[in-house]
Amino acid sequence: MAPLALSSRMMNTTTRAAARLPAPRGTARLSFSSSRSLMMGPPVMPVVPLAPVVASRRGVAAMARQGGRGGRGRNDDFEEQVVQVQRVTKVCKGGNTLSFRATVVVGNRKGSVGVGVAKAKEVVVAVEKAIRRAKKDLIRVPITRNGSVPHETKGRFKAGKVVLCPSTPGGFGVVAGGSPRVVLELAGYRNVSCKQVGCSNVLTNAKACIEGLKSLKTFEGVAKERGISVEELIGN
Repeated sequence: MAPLALSSRMMNTTTRAAARLPAPRGTARLSFSSSRSLMMGPPVMPVVPLAPVVASRRGVAAMARQGGRGGRGRNDDFEEQVVQVQRVTKVCKGGNTLSFRATVVVGNRKGSVGVGVAKAKEVVVAVEKAIRRAKKDLIRVPITRNGSVPHETKGRFKAGKVVLCPSTPGGFGVVAGGSPRVVLELAGYRNVSCKQVGCSNVLTNAKACIEGLKSLKTFEGVAKERGISVEELIGN
Protein backbone atom coordinates (compact mmCIF):
# COMPACT_ATOMS: atom_id res chain seq x y z
CA MET A 1 0.00 0.00 0.00
CA ALA A 2 2.96 2.41 0.64
CA PRO A 3 4.28 2.52 -2.99
CA LEU A 4 0.75 3.09 -4.27
CA ALA A 5 0.18 6.00 -1.90
CA LEU A 6 3.57 7.52 -2.84
CA SER A 7 2.89 7.31 -6.55
CA SER A 8 -0.50 8.96 -6.20
CA ARG A 9 1.05 11.75 -4.08
CA MET A 10 3.77 12.33 -6.66
CA MET A 11 1.13 12.42 -9.42
CA ASN A 12 -0.86 15.07 -7.57
CA THR A 13 2.30 17.18 -7.06
CA THR A 14 3.17 16.95 -10.77
CA THR A 15 -0.34 17.93 -11.77
CA ARG A 16 -0.30 20.99 -9.50
CA ALA A 17 3.08 22.09 -10.87
CA ALA A 18 1.84 21.72 -14.44
CA ALA A 19 -1.23 23.76 -13.60
CA ARG A 20 0.96 26.69 -12.34
CA LEU A 21 2.95 26.92 -15.61
CA PRO A 22 1.84 29.62 -18.05
CA ALA A 23 -0.28 28.23 -20.84
CA PRO A 24 0.56 29.03 -24.48
CA ARG A 25 -1.55 31.48 -26.40
CA GLY A 26 -4.74 30.05 -27.84
CA THR A 27 -5.00 27.27 -25.27
CA ALA A 28 -7.12 27.10 -22.15
CA ARG A 29 -5.54 26.72 -18.73
CA LEU A 30 -6.29 23.39 -17.07
CA SER A 31 -7.28 23.80 -13.45
CA PHE A 32 -6.43 21.34 -10.72
CA SER A 33 -10.04 20.35 -10.15
CA SER A 34 -10.71 19.72 -13.84
CA SER A 35 -7.48 17.73 -14.30
CA ARG A 36 -8.27 15.64 -11.27
CA SER A 37 -11.81 14.98 -12.54
CA LEU A 38 -10.40 13.89 -15.91
CA MET A 39 -7.99 11.52 -14.18
CA MET A 40 -10.62 10.02 -11.92
CA GLY A 41 -13.30 9.77 -14.62
CA PRO A 42 -17.04 10.55 -14.42
CA PRO A 43 -18.83 9.93 -11.14
CA VAL A 44 -20.50 6.56 -10.82
CA MET A 45 -24.10 6.58 -9.58
CA PRO A 46 -25.12 3.76 -7.25
CA VAL A 47 -27.48 1.18 -8.74
CA VAL A 48 -30.56 0.58 -6.62
CA PRO A 49 -32.29 -2.74 -7.36
CA LEU A 50 -36.02 -2.48 -8.06
CA ALA A 51 -38.47 -4.61 -6.15
CA PRO A 52 -40.26 -7.20 -8.33
CA VAL A 53 -43.93 -6.56 -9.06
CA VAL A 54 -46.06 -9.54 -8.09
CA ALA A 55 -49.71 -9.72 -9.18
CA SER A 56 -52.01 -11.27 -6.62
CA ARG A 57 -54.95 -13.53 -7.40
CA ARG A 58 -57.34 -10.86 -6.18
CA GLY A 59 -55.87 -8.38 -8.67
CA VAL A 60 -56.20 -10.87 -11.54
CA ALA A 61 -59.83 -11.54 -10.62
CA ALA A 62 -60.57 -7.81 -10.47
CA MET A 63 -58.92 -7.36 -13.86
CA ALA A 64 -61.11 -10.09 -15.32
CA ARG A 65 -64.26 -8.49 -13.88
CA GLN A 66 -63.32 -5.07 -15.28
CA GLY A 67 -63.05 -6.44 -18.79
CA GLY A 68 -59.41 -7.36 -19.35
CA ARG A 69 -56.05 -5.67 -19.27
CA GLY A 70 -57.28 -2.32 -20.53
CA GLY A 71 -59.57 -1.83 -17.54
CA ARG A 72 -62.67 -1.21 -19.64
CA GLY A 73 -65.76 -2.07 -17.61
CA ARG A 74 -68.91 -3.68 -18.93
CA ASN A 75 -72.06 -1.61 -18.88
CA ASP A 76 -74.49 -4.45 -19.63
CA ASP A 77 -76.63 -6.39 -17.16
CA PHE A 78 -74.99 -9.76 -17.73
CA GLU A 79 -73.25 -11.63 -14.96
CA GLU A 80 -70.34 -14.00 -15.51
CA GLN A 81 -69.37 -16.94 -13.37
CA VAL A 82 -66.39 -19.20 -13.96
CA VAL A 83 -67.40 -22.80 -13.29
CA GLN A 84 -64.11 -24.48 -14.22
CA VAL A 85 -60.49 -23.65 -15.08
CA GLN A 86 -58.52 -26.69 -16.17
CA ARG A 87 -54.94 -27.21 -17.30
CA VAL A 88 -54.64 -28.90 -20.68
CA THR A 89 -51.57 -30.10 -22.56
CA LYS A 90 -50.98 -30.36 -26.29
CA VAL A 91 -48.30 -32.76 -27.52
CA CYS A 92 -46.11 -31.09 -30.15
CA LYS A 93 -42.90 -32.01 -31.93
CA GLY A 94 -40.76 -29.84 -29.65
CA GLY A 95 -42.50 -30.96 -26.46
CA ASN A 96 -45.73 -30.50 -24.54
CA THR A 97 -47.47 -27.11 -24.71
CA LEU A 98 -49.31 -26.12 -21.53
CA SER A 99 -52.47 -23.98 -21.69
CA PHE A 100 -55.64 -23.34 -19.69
CA ARG A 101 -59.26 -24.06 -20.56
CA ALA A 102 -61.96 -21.91 -18.96
CA THR A 103 -65.68 -22.68 -18.82
CA VAL A 104 -67.86 -19.63 -18.13
CA VAL A 105 -71.63 -19.19 -17.77
CA VAL A 106 -73.14 -15.80 -18.70
CA GLY A 107 -76.68 -14.67 -17.92
CA ASN A 108 -78.80 -11.63 -17.03
CA ARG A 109 -81.29 -13.42 -14.71
CA LYS A 110 -84.08 -12.30 -17.05
CA GLY A 111 -84.31 -15.22 -19.46
CA SER A 112 -80.97 -15.05 -21.32
CA VAL A 113 -78.13 -17.49 -20.64
CA GLY A 114 -75.13 -18.94 -22.45
CA VAL A 115 -72.10 -21.18 -21.92
CA GLY A 116 -68.67 -20.45 -23.36
CA VAL A 117 -65.42 -22.43 -23.49
CA ALA A 118 -62.01 -21.10 -24.53
CA LYS A 119 -58.31 -21.94 -24.25
CA ALA A 120 -55.29 -19.68 -23.78
CA LYS A 121 -51.83 -19.67 -22.26
CA GLU A 122 -53.02 -17.37 -19.45
CA VAL A 123 -56.03 -17.81 -17.21
CA VAL A 124 -57.27 -14.23 -17.60
CA VAL A 125 -57.12 -14.40 -21.40
CA ALA A 126 -58.96 -17.73 -21.43
CA VAL A 127 -61.74 -16.33 -19.21
CA GLU A 128 -62.13 -13.26 -21.45
CA LYS A 129 -62.40 -15.39 -24.58
CA ALA A 130 -64.92 -17.70 -22.90
CA ILE A 131 -67.08 -14.72 -21.88
CA ARG A 132 -67.13 -13.41 -25.45
CA ARG A 133 -68.08 -16.81 -26.84
CA ALA A 134 -70.81 -17.27 -24.23
CA LYS A 135 -72.36 -13.93 -25.19
CA LYS A 136 -72.37 -14.97 -28.84
CA ASP A 137 -74.30 -18.18 -28.00
CA LEU A 138 -77.00 -16.67 -25.77
CA ILE A 139 -80.45 -18.28 -25.80
CA ARG A 140 -83.84 -17.05 -24.61
CA VAL A 141 -85.70 -19.32 -22.18
CA PRO A 142 -89.30 -19.11 -20.92
CA ILE A 143 -89.88 -18.43 -17.22
CA THR A 144 -93.24 -18.83 -15.48
CA ARG A 145 -94.67 -16.41 -12.95
CA ASN A 146 -93.32 -18.37 -9.98
CA GLY A 147 -89.86 -18.57 -11.58
CA SER A 148 -89.99 -22.15 -12.87
CA VAL A 149 -89.93 -24.04 -16.17
CA PRO A 150 -93.25 -24.45 -18.04
CA HIS A 151 -93.10 -28.25 -18.15
CA GLU A 152 -90.84 -31.22 -17.54
CA THR A 153 -88.11 -31.74 -20.10
CA LYS A 154 -84.86 -33.59 -20.69
CA GLY A 155 -81.58 -32.39 -22.10
CA ARG A 156 -78.79 -34.48 -23.54
CA PHE A 157 -75.29 -33.58 -24.69
CA LYS A 158 -72.88 -36.42 -25.50
CA ALA A 159 -72.70 -38.58 -22.34
CA GLY A 160 -74.44 -36.02 -20.12
CA LYS A 161 -78.16 -36.06 -19.42
CA VAL A 162 -80.29 -33.82 -17.19
CA VAL A 163 -83.96 -33.86 -16.24
CA LEU A 164 -85.68 -30.52 -15.52
CA CYS A 165 -88.89 -30.54 -13.49
CA PRO A 166 -91.19 -27.60 -12.62
CA SER A 167 -91.86 -26.70 -9.02
CA THR A 168 -95.04 -26.83 -6.99
CA PRO A 169 -97.21 -23.69 -6.76
CA GLY A 170 -95.61 -22.83 -3.42
CA GLY A 171 -92.07 -23.17 -4.76
CA PHE A 172 -89.06 -24.91 -3.25
CA GLY A 173 -86.07 -23.01 -4.67
CA VAL A 174 -83.42 -24.22 -7.08
CA VAL A 175 -82.74 -27.89 -6.36
CA ALA A 176 -79.67 -28.62 -8.47
CA GLY A 177 -75.94 -29.01 -8.16
CA GLY A 178 -72.77 -28.38 -10.10
CA SER A 179 -72.78 -26.44 -13.34
CA PRO A 180 -76.55 -26.89 -14.05
CA ARG A 181 -77.32 -24.91 -10.90
CA VAL A 182 -75.20 -22.00 -12.14
CA VAL A 183 -76.94 -22.12 -15.53
CA LEU A 184 -80.42 -22.10 -13.98
CA GLU A 185 -79.66 -19.30 -11.52
CA LEU A 186 -78.09 -17.00 -14.13
CA ALA A 187 -81.02 -17.72 -16.46
CA GLY A 188 -83.41 -16.35 -13.83
CA TYR A 189 -85.12 -19.46 -12.44
CA ARG A 190 -86.04 -19.39 -8.75
CA ASN A 191 -88.02 -22.63 -8.34
CA VAL A 192 -86.87 -25.62 -10.39
CA SER A 193 -85.27 -29.02 -9.85
CA CYS A 194 -82.57 -30.57 -12.02
CA LYS A 195 -81.32 -34.16 -11.93
CA GLN A 196 -77.98 -35.13 -13.49
CA VAL A 197 -77.85 -38.63 -14.97
CA GLY A 198 -74.95 -40.59 -16.41
CA CYS A 199 -72.06 -38.12 -16.27
CA SER A 200 -70.29 -35.86 -13.78
CA ASN A 201 -68.34 -33.70 -16.24
CA VAL A 202 -68.81 -29.98 -15.61
CA LEU A 203 -68.84 -28.85 -19.23
CA THR A 204 -70.99 -31.75 -20.45
CA ASN A 205 -73.68 -31.19 -17.82
CA ALA A 206 -73.76 -27.45 -18.49
CA LYS A 207 -74.24 -28.08 -22.22
CA ALA A 208 -76.91 -30.70 -21.46
CA CYS A 209 -78.78 -28.17 -19.31
CA ILE A 210 -78.64 -25.65 -22.17
CA GLU A 211 -80.06 -28.27 -24.56
CA GLY A 212 -82.87 -28.99 -22.11
CA LEU A 213 -83.73 -25.29 -21.83
CA LYS A 214 -83.80 -25.02 -25.63
CA SER A 215 -86.51 -27.68 -25.81
CA LEU A 216 -88.90 -25.76 -23.53
CA LYS A 217 -92.14 -24.59 -25.12
CA THR A 218 -94.90 -22.20 -24.10
CA PHE A 219 -98.58 -21.99 -24.99
CA GLU A 220 -97.93 -18.93 -27.11
CA GLY A 221 -95.14 -20.63 -29.05
CA VAL A 222 -97.13 -23.81 -29.74
CA ALA A 223 -100.22 -21.82 -30.75
CA LYS A 224 -98.13 -19.76 -33.15
CA GLU A 225 -96.64 -22.90 -34.71
CA ARG A 226 -100.11 -24.41 -35.23
CA GLY A 227 -101.62 -21.16 -36.44
CA ILE A 228 -104.34 -20.99 -33.79
CA SER A 229 -105.04 -18.88 -30.75
CA VAL A 230 -104.08 -19.75 -27.20
CA GLU A 231 -107.76 -20.15 -26.21
CA GLU A 232 -108.31 -22.70 -28.95
CA LEU A 233 -105.17 -24.58 -27.92
CA ILE A 234 -106.21 -24.73 -24.26
CA GLY A 235 -109.77 -25.68 -25.21
CA ASN A 236 -108.55 -28.60 -27.31
